[in-house]
Amino acid sequence: MTPWIRGRLLRKVLLALLLAVGLPLGAYSVVSSVFVWRQHRITLAEVQQLQAQAAAQRISQFVREIEGQLQWATHLGWSDDPGALEQRRLDAMRLLRQAPAVTDLRLLDGQGRERVVVSRLALNQVETGADRSGEPAFRQAVAGQAYHGPVTFRRETEPFMQLAVAGTRRDAGVVVADVNLKHIWDVVAHIRVGQTGRAWVVDREGHLIAHPDISLVLRNTDLSDRLPPAAKEATSGGGREPAALLSPSGDRVLASWATAEPMDWRVFVEVPEAEAQAPLREALWQAGVVGAGSLLFAGLLASALSWRMVRPIRELTAGAARIEGGQLDHRISIHTGDELQALGDGFNAMAAALEASRTGLEGQVSQRTHELAEANRAKSRLLAAASHDLRQPLHALNLLVAQLALARDATERERLTRRIEAAVASINGLFDGLLDISKLEAGVVTADVEPVALQSVFDSLAATYASAARSKGLRLRVRPSRHWVLSDRALLERILGNLLANAVRYTARGGIVLGARRRGGEVRLEVWDSGIGIRPEVQPEVFREFFQVAPQGRLRGEGLGLGLSIVSRLCALLGHPIGLASWPGRGSCFHVSATWVEAPRLRLPAGPPELMSGDLLHGRRVVVIDNDPRVLDSTGGLLAAWGCEVVMAASAEQALQILDCAAPDLVIADLHLDHGALGTEAIEQMRCRFGAALPAFLLSGDVSQQARDQAVAAGLALIDKPASPMRLRTLATRLVNPPDRSPGPMAEAAAAATPNPAG
Repeated sequence: MTPWIRGRLLRKVLLALLLAVGLPLGAYSVVSSVFVWRQHRITLAEVQQLQAQAAAQRISQFVREIEGQLQWATHLGWSDDPGALEQRRLDAMRLLRQAPAVTDLRLLDGQGRERVVVSRLALNQVETGADRSGEPAFRQAVAGQAYHGPVTFRRETEPFMQLAVAGTRRDAGVVVADVNLKHIWDVVAHIRVGQTGRAWVVDREGHLIAHPDISLVLRNTDLSDRLPPAAKEATSGGGREPAALLSPSGDRVLASWATAEPMDWRVFVEVPEAEAQAPLREALWQAGVVGAGSLLFAGLLASALSWRMVRPIRELTAGAARIEGGQLDHRISIHTGDELQALGDGFNAMAAALEASRTGLEGQVSQRTHELAEANRAKSRLLAAASHDLRQPLHALNLLVAQLALARDATERERLTRRIEAAVASINGLFDGLLDISKLEAGVVTADVEPVALQSVFDSLAATYASAARSKGLRLRVRPSRHWVLSDRALLERILGNLLANAVRYTARGGIVLGARRRGGEVRLEVWDSGIGIRPEVQPEVFREFFQVAPQGRLRGEGLGLGLSIVSRLCALLGHPIGLASWPGRGSCFHVSATWVEAPRLRLPAGPPELMSGDLLHGRRVVVIDNDPRVLDSTGGLLAAWGCEVVMAASAEQALQILDCAAPDLVIADLHLDHGALGTEAIEQMRCRFGAALPAFLLSGDVSQQARDQAVAAGLALIDKPASPMRLRTLATRLVNPPDRSPGPMAEAAAAATPNPAG
C-alpha cells in the first residue's frame, strides 16, 4: 500500500471516529442548550406574569380606593339649604386632602346640574348651574356603574383620567373627579425582574401612562404601533414564553403583560433581550468547551486505533488486488484474531468460490436479464389493459356531454345530467379499484363482503356502458332485479363491467343482455351477447393472461387480454364460481354465481336525492354537533336547504345552551369531538335533557372496528364520512318519521346504517 493510500485510510478512520463521537455530542449540546434556553424563557414568562398581575392588582386597588373615597361624598341627598351646600363644599375640600391623586372635584345633583366645584389648580365654585346630565360620566354613574374615562394628557404631558360614581339614592347625585395618574408611578417604579427589567403601563389606546422614567410619560408617548396584537385583545398575555417587542425607550425586550380592571389598561413587565439570552450564551459556551475537549480526545484515540488497523488492511488490499488480477489460488494470511482475520478468511473463501462459479455466472446473468425484461413487458401490458377499462366510462361521458350541449328540453337535460353523474361516479370507482386490482398479484386485496342490491350495480353499469353499445349500433338491455347478494360491491361491479366491456368489444351486431336469476340459495348473474363466440377448444384458455379470442387481424389494439384474467381472480377472491357457454358465430354467455340474501329492512333508495319524499323533514328542529367548522357549516346548510330548523354546535353543552327548553326532533353528532369527548356521550346528554326517545345518529370519518363497536353499544346508527346527501336524508327521514311507534326503529336504523363487522 502506498503512503497516499495509507494516509487516506487514516483520514477516513479518523473522520469516522470523530463523527461517531462529535455528532451525538454536538446534537446533545445543542438540544440541552435549547432546552435550557426554553426553560429560562418559560420561567421568565412566569415571573413576569406574576409581577404584571401583582402590579395590575395594585393599580386596580388604587383606583378602587379613590372610588370608595368618592362614594363617601354621595351619602346625603341634595337640598337648597345654604348651610348644607357649604357643608358639601367642605366635604369636597376634605376629600381633596385625603386623595392626593384627585386634582379637580365636581359635585352634581340628581338632575346633572353642577353644584360644587373644587380644584387644586383653579378657583373653587358653588352653584355654577352647568348642565352635565348629557355627559357620559353622569349617564354611566347614574346607571349604577362607576365611570372610568379615557386617559387624557393635560398640556400634552401629564396623564389624567376622569372618574365618576353615584350615590345609592337618585337624589344623592354624582361625584366626578379628575385623577392625576402620575401617582401610579410608585407602583411600577419598584418592580424589578432580573438585573435591568422593569414595568410600565399603557391605556386602552396604547398611550404610556406610567413608567419608571417619568419623562417618557410626560412626552405623551404613543406605543400603539409597538404592542403585539394579542396585547390589544387578550385580558392577559405572555403565554408560556414572553413576547418580543420594542420598549418605550426603543430597546428590544421580552415582555409579558396583565390587565388592570376595570380600566382595561395593560401592565407590561420587560427584560432586555441581551439579558434574557445570557443563559443561552453561557450554555453554548460551556457546551462548546466540553465538545472541543471531547473531540480532541476522540481524535487522539482515533489516530492510535487507525495505526493498528493499517497493517492487516494493507495485507487485505494486496491480496484483493492479486485475486482481482486472476490469481484465484492466492490466499491472504492474517492472524489478528479479530474481524479483520475473518475478513481475510472470507476473501480466501471467495477466491475459491469464484473459480467454481465463473462458468455458470454468465448463464445466470442472462437468465435474470431475460426474466426482468419479461417482467417489464408484462408490467407495461398490465398498465395498458388497466387503462383500457377506463375508456368505456370516459367514452360514455364524452357522448353524454355532447348530448347535453345539444339538448334543449329541460327534462332531457335533467336525464342527461343524472347519467353524466353516474358515469363520473363509475370513473371514480374504477380509479379507486385500480389499486386493489394491481394488488391481486401480491395477494393483499381483501373483499368487504356485505349485502349488495343488484339493481344499484345494474344501474351503474347501464349508465357506463349504454353509450358505448349505442355507438356500435348495439342494444344493451339490463333486466331489473330485486335480488340482494353477499359480495363486495366494487369488486362485483368490476367483474360485471369487464364482462360487459368484452361483450361490447366482440359484438358487431345484435345486442347484449345483463340479468340475474335466482336458483335456490344462489343468484346467477349472466351477461349474454350476440358476438363472435368462442370455439370449444379455446374456451379453457380464455381466463389466461393476455389471451384474446379475436381472429387474426380483427379487434386488435382494443386490449391485451387481461380483462377475463382479472375477472377470474376477483371471482376466486370473492368465492363466486364463474362459467362460460359459447357458440361460435352466435354469441356467448358468461355467468357468475353469488349467495342470495334477504333485503335489509331499511333500504337506501336507488334514485337521486330529489326523488325522495320531499317535505318530511320540513320544519323539523335538527341539532348538528361537530367540532369541524367546515363540516358543521356544510351539514347545517344542507339541512336548512331541506327546510329544517338547524341548531349548530361544537359540543352538547353549547347545543343545550342554544336550545334552552326547545326540544329538538333529531340529533346528528360526530363520533369524535374536542378534548376526547364522544358523540355517543353528547347524544346521551341531549337525551337526559329531552327524553330517551330523542332520535339521533352518528357521523364519523373513523372507519375502524372500534368506532363501529361504540355505535352498536350505544344503539345508534353510524354513517361513514364522506356521506352522500341521499343517505343522510333517508336516515334522517326514517328516524323523525318512523313507520310505527314500536320500540324497534332505532335499532333497525342502526343495523342498516352500520356496516356488517364481518365485512
